[in-house]
Amino acid sequence: MRTTTVIATSLGIRADTAERRRPPHLLVRRLPVSLAPSLVGRLHPANVRRRAGGAVVTCSVSEEQMVPEPPPPPKGSCYGCGQRLQFQFPDSAGHVLKERYDLKAKHKQLNLLLCQRCVALTHGRMVPGVKEWSQNRQSSDEELPKMLLTPEELREKLKVVRTEPALVVMLVDLLDASGSFLGRVRELIGNNPVMLVGTKADLLPKGTELLDVEEWLLETAAYKRLNVMGVKAISSRTSEGIPQAVSAIRRERRGRNVYVIGAANVGKSAFVRALLKEMGSMSSMQFDPAAITLAKRSPTESPMPGTTLSLIPLSCFATGQFLYDTPGLHLDHRLPHILTPSELKEIHPRKKLRPYLAPPVEEFSDEEQPGATYLWGGIARIDVVRAPVGTQLAFYGPAPLKAFGLQLLGEDDEIDFDDGEEEEKAIEIESELGEDAEEQELYGAESVRQRGGLWLSRRAEIKTTGRKEALVDIAVSGLGGWVSVLGTSRKDMDIELRIYTPRGVEAFVRPPLPVPDPVQLQRARQ
Repeated sequence: MRTTTVIATSLGIRADTAERRRPPHLLVRRLPVSLAPSLVGRLHPANVRRRAGGAVVTCSVSEEQMVPEPPPPPKGSCYGCGQRLQFQFPDSAGHVLKERYDLKAKHKQLNLLLCQRCVALTHGRMVPGVKEWSQNRQSSDEELPKMLLTPEELREKLKVVRTEPALVVMLVDLLDASGSFLGRVRELIGNNPVMLVGTKADLLPKGTELLDVEEWLLETAAYKRLNVMGVKAISSRTSEGIPQAVSAIRRERRGRNVYVIGAANVGKSAFVRALLKEMGSMSSMQFDPAAITLAKRSPTESPMPGTTLSLIPLSCFATGQFLYDTPGLHLDHRLPHILTPSELKEIHPRKKLRPYLAPPVEEFSDEEQPGATYLWGGIARIDVVRAPVGTQLAFYGPAPLKAFGLQLLGEDDEIDFDDGEEEEKAIEIESELGEDAEEQELYGAESVRQRGGLWLSRRAEIKTTGRKEALVDIAVSGLGGWVSVLGTSRKDMDIELRIYTPRGVEAFVRPPLPVPDPVQLQRARQ
């Protein structure tokens, strides 16, 4: 065995002038500096003899004991999610096979690498990349990726926007406009101008006029005291409104970078993909040659919140500036925060919303107990405490959410469907969007129980206008849908509501979204 002598001078011990130029924490002679950390870790304190000139250590180390220097981390980022590439954790974002990485590096094509997580997401798997409360319910840590970012880390990455002149395109999910509208956005973007874009317009009820929706969205922004330079309602899937949105962005950016921001799962990556497709098409009025190649390797799109994990710069403007896809902001008051990935995938909207008009309140009332209670799956409860005859609720939402109506419950009453007693008393509202609701557990009931059940999140009192029309919408933050409260022909009558949601999930009572009359739509289907 060959013996190597190591002489180290510890921090704070005087050394000669020549030795001070070496790293202050450890001075190593006769060995490569890269081996120093592995050797120092093997030194026992009993072998150290302190002298006035420093600490002199002598030890014997075999060549087999010398720990080799670890390979350098890979360069580059995944073009689908923006995460730095890594070899260490196969189940986490940014992981690529070293053989594939070496091949791309050899041909200088690291910008063409897609990480294993993004590949799984594009095939329909729900692989988390961000820590959420619902992950506390996992039975084993092995089921979760080893590397998960926190919502705070994602928000921190967006603060760069306020440090430079930029055009900010803020996206709002039109199916969840109240829950996905970012509050205090100026803290992130400073005084940069904002263009507001409503997404998923193709999923609004049939016959919805997008110009009316844009006006409604503009009024919403004014109510929230956010000055915007323009509003567009678009569909990334059908490209409706995309040419107009691209034209407005190119006109207003004025040589600045463009940042696309929004809450998680509002459709930022889908919008960016549609934008690149429009700009990369030679037949488009918005054609830009710089976007041609980018359209083939655009950001990953999936129903999983937190698909994008870092800023993704896209050089799609011939003048040299960048379009940035950004991580979605995870807001604690939204429903996805408490749902499992499988539950999220189940309610991901795919078809146009069709309203279901529930029976009037009086059908669930009697003389001793006026009013009614409506359950919307296991995630919302609406108590109509007081209302004139003919008051109805119209439910807009995904198919798994079944609606029930029953006699008015007390304010502090709780419903437990495990014992079946309440289920027998419930009068089912037969929906055309799914199977018999009594044959399956209410959607999200287990997740809500784990969170602590439903709680009274809002009270509301509204007056009728004398017309059979939507008076207000009730929206659950993070849910793609809403419930419209329809008035009667009697004027100035009071409607009193109690709204229950899972603990921590916010409910909104807002002006009704301008969609076709649900009564007329139901008559047309019949």
